[in-house]
Amino acid sequence: MALEVVNIGNIANDGTGDDLREAFRKVNDNFENIDLRVTQVTVEPVAGENLGAVGEGLYTSTQDSVLKFKKIIGGANISLTATDSSITLDVPTFLDQLIAVTDSGSVVVQNGQTMTVTGGPGITTEASGQSLIVKAGDGILSQDTTPSLSANLNANSQDILNANNIVANTFSGALEGLVYGVDVRDLTPFLTGFNFGEINPVYDNALEFLLSQIDVDFGAFVGPDVNPVVVDQGSFV
Repeated sequence: MALEVVNIGNIANDGTGDDLREAFRKVNDNFENIDLRVTQVTVEPVAGENLGAVGEGLYTSTQDSVLKFKKIIGGANISLTATDSSITLDVPTFLDQLIAVTDSGSVVVQNGQTMTVTGGPGITTEASGQSLIVKAGDGILSQDTTPSLSANLNANSQDILNANNIVANTFSGALEGLVYGVDVRDLTPFLTGFNFGEINPVYDNALEFLLSQIDVDFGAFVGPDVNPVVVDQGSFV
């Protein structure tokens, strides 16, 4: 039903408008009409809920049907960019801190600082792309006053030059050089080509065999005018 309009006439008290009773009837009908149009709504408190078992929740409380949430604030080196539908966190890609540990101490490099890698005696360093290269230069071994090996040394078919004294328990393989100033190759004719054969005595009887096993002492020849004589039968070689 449409609302009724009270006729108030053209001017005050001209008698053309609704009388007082009719006017208030229309007012009462209009209130009743409006009351029938309004649906009763019960507003109850609304609460938010933080989901998940871990992490920090954003919802805090509800006051007078208003939900209360925490703000998101960027920490050190973190910036926030907000739109109507999203919040973007921007984190720098550089390291905040770098700790380099060595055999004798460590270096802590803070944000904005620079660490230098320096080679010691005979050691050089260089950078190639994303790689840090440490090189051992020539003569690095000569700077060690007490060098030692922890495993076998493989000379890779190369010579060892300018050695003074070489002390070893055993030598394997062919050896070349002088022994006490003598080239042993010069002794080869005197050490090879000899064949003494064999001495095989033949005995005709047992008496000869017994005599061969007994040393014979001829004694000495002594006389007034005779000098001592030594009989030398030579040796079997």
